[in-house]
Amino acid sequence: MNPHSEVHARENGESNGLNEVLNGYVSERTKSFEGSVEESSAASIHRVGDKINDIFHLKQGYCVDLPAIRISELMKLNSLENASTQSLFSIMNKILDESIEQKNGDLSHRVASLMKKVVQEIERRTSAQAKNFKNQNNLYKVREGKYQSRLRVFETLATGTTEENELVMNQLQQIKIEKAKIEEKKKLEEQDAVRLMKEKDQNDAQILALKQELELAKQRYEKHCSQLETQAKETKVELDKKLMDLECLLTDSRKKVKELEAFSESRSLRWKNKELSYKSFMDFQFGSLQGLRMASESIKQEVLEKQRIYSEEFNHLGVKLKGLVDAAENYHMVLAENRKLYNEVQDLKGNIRVYCRIRPFLPGQSEKQTTIEYMGENGEFVVANPLKQGKESHRLFKFNKVFGPAATQEEVFLDTQPLIRSVLDGYNVCIFAYGQTGSGKTYTMTGPNVSSREDWGVNYRALNDLFHISQSRKSSIKYEVGVQMVEIYNEQVRDLLSSDSSQKRLGIWNTAQPNGLVVPDASMHPVKSTADVLELMNIGLMNRAVGATALNERSSRSHSVLTVHVRGMDLETDAVLRGSLHLVDLAGSERVDRSEATGDRLREAQHINKSLSALGDVIFALAQKSPYVPYRNSKLTQVLQSSLGGQAKTLMFVQLNPDVDSYSETVSTLKFAERVSGVELGAARSNKEGKGCQRIDGTGGIPKRCNGKER
Repeated sequence: MNPHSEVHARENGESNGLNEVLNGYVSERTKSFEGSVEESSAASIHRVGDKINDIFHLKQGYCVDLPAIRISELMKLNSLENASTQSLFSIMNKILDESIEQKNGDLSHRVASLMKKVVQEIERRTSAQAKNFKNQNNLYKVREGKYQSRLRVFETLATGTTEENELVMNQLQQIKIEKAKIEEKKKLEEQDAVRLMKEKDQNDAQILALKQELELAKQRYEKHCSQLETQAKETKVELDKKLMDLECLLTDSRKKVKELEAFSESRSLRWKNKELSYKSFMDFQFGSLQGLRMASESIKQEVLEKQRIYSEEFNHLGVKLKGLVDAAENYHMVLAENRKLYNEVQDLKGNIRVYCRIRPFLPGQSEKQTTIEYMGENGEFVVANPLKQGKESHRLFKFNKVFGPAATQEEVFLDTQPLIRSVLDGYNVCIFAYGQTGSGKTYTMTGPNVSSREDWGVNYRALNDLFHISQSRKSSIKYEVGVQMVEIYNEQVRDLLSSDSSQKRLGIWNTAQPNGLVVPDASMHPVKSTADVLELMNIGLMNRAVGATALNERSSRSHSVLTVHVRGMDLETDAVLRGSLHLVDLAGSERVDRSEATGDRLREAQHINKSLSALGDVIFALAQKSPYVPYRNSKLTQVLQSSLGGQAKTLMFVQLNPDVDSYSETVSTLKFAERVSGVELGAARSNKEGKGCQRIDGTGGIPKRCNGKER
C-alpha cells in the first residue's frame, strides 16, 4: 500500500470514526434532552395545574390533609431520592386535593412536614438538573473545539489532490451541515435551558407562595384551635354553672317535696280529726232533728191558730187602710197645689232664681278628693271641708236647682226654657253666670269654642228657641229681633260687634229707656235666624279679651253682655210687646296668689274683683231692702241695674269647682248665691203697649244699626 492510499484510508477511517462519534453524541444528547424536556414540561404543567387547584382550595378556607394511613406510609420512607419527579408532584397534588375530616391536632403537623420534605426534594432536583445542564454545555464546547481542530486538519489534507479535495470538501460540507444542525440543536438546548431556568424561577416562586400559604393556613388553623379551646373553656364554665344551679334547684325541690309531704301528712291528720268530729256532730244533729220535728208539729198548730187570729185582724186593718189611702191621694193633690202656690208666691215676690252647677273634674285631677259631699233632688247639697272634722266641716246650702257634674247642656237649658219664652211675651229676662275663674261659666253660657249642637250653651239654645217660637206664632204676632253684644273690660264698656277698630268708650244710661236700650251707643244688628246670631256671637267671642293664667289657659278677662231685643206686634189688636234678654257671662273671681297673675293680667284681675265686689254690695243692699243701692260703683252694676232693680225675671247660674284646693272660693261663691236668692225684685210685668206705639228707634221697630246718640 502506497503512502497516499494509506493516508487516504486513514482519513477515511478517521472520517468514519468522527461520523460515528458525532452521530452517537447527537443521538445521546437528543434522547437526554428530549427526556429531560418531557419530564420537566410534564412536571411543570402538572405543577401549574396543581398549584391553581391548591390556591383555590386554600382560598376557600378548607382544611386539606391526607388520610392518616397514607401520611404514615410516606413518613416511614427514609428518603425521597428514589422517587421520580413526576411522582413527587403527584404527592403534592394529592396533598392539596384530597380533603378529609380533621381527627386530631397532630395530623396537620405531619402533613406540613411531608410537604416540606417534598418541596425540599423538588428544589434539590431542580438545582441538580441546572448544574447538569451547565456541565453538558461545557462538555459540548470542549468537543466543539476538538471538532474545529480536526476540521482544520481535514482542510489541510484536502489541499493535496483534487479528488481528495472534493472528497474532503464533501465531507467538510457534511460536517458543516452537521455543525449547523448541532449549532441549531445547541441554540434549542440553550433556549430550553433558559426556559427551564425560568420555569425553575417560577417553580421557586410557586414553592415560596405555597410555603407562605401553608404558613397562613397553619396560623389560621392554630387560631381556630385556640378559639375552639377558648369556647370549650367558656362552655365548660357555663355548663358547670348551670350544673350547680340545677343541683341547687334539685336540692330545693327535694326540700320542698319533704315539706309538702309533711304538710300533706299533717293535713290528712286534721281531715281525719274533722271527719270524726263531723260524724259526732251529725249524730248530735240527728238527735236534735228528732226533737225539732216534734216541736215543729206543736208550733205548726200554734201558727195555724195565729193565722186565723191575724186574718181577722187584717180584715179590720184593711178597712182602716182604705181610709188612709184616700187621705194620701188627697195629700198628693194638696202637695202639688202647695208647690204651685209656692212658685206663684216666688214669682210675685220676684226672687232671683239661683241654679247651681258643679263642674266635672278635669283630666289628671283626682275625683276622690271633692268638696261636694251630698246632692239632693230639691236643690239642697252639702259642702265638706277636708281640713276640718266634726260639724264645722260640713255646710248645707239650698237653691232652686242643682246640676251635678254629669248634667248635659240640654238638661241645664230645659229648666231655663220657660224664662226664654217669657221674652216673647214682653218680659225682661236676665241670665248671668257667677263663679271663680275656671269653674265653667263660659262653657255654661256659650259652650266650647268649636262645638256641635249637643254642646251649645244657654246663649245659643235660648236664641234658637226664641226664633223657633216666633216662627210658630207668626200667624198672630210679627216679631223683630235685634242683638247687641258688649264687654266690660277694665271698667270700660266696649262694643264687641263694632266694625270700628278704635273701640271708643260707650256710655250707659242709668235708667231704663222705653226702647229697653241700656247702652244705646252699641251697635245693634237685626237677626232673622239662629245662623245670623251664631255668626255675630262668633265675631264677639273673637273680639272678647281672654288671657292665660295658672288656673285657666283661656280665662275670660272681661264681663260679656249679650242683649237680645224683641219687638212683637199683634196682627189683630196692633198691640206691641217689647222684651229683652240679657245673657251675661261674668269674668271669674280669682285669688292672685293662685292664678299667679302679673302685669296686665294682675290689673285685669283687680278690675274684675272690684266689679264683682260692687255686684255683691248691690245684692246685699237689695237683700236688706236698703233705700240706697250703690249701682254707680261699677259699670257692671249699671248695666245690670234694670235686671236687678226692675221688674224683670232674673236667673243666676252659680258655677262651682269641686276641687279641694278651691274650697274657700267655693264657700265664698255659695254665700254670695245665698244672698242673691234672698233678693225680692217684685212681680215681673209685661211691657205691652197699645196701638200706635213707637218703634224702638222712634218709628215703631228695631233699627238696622244704632250708632248715633239717640236720646
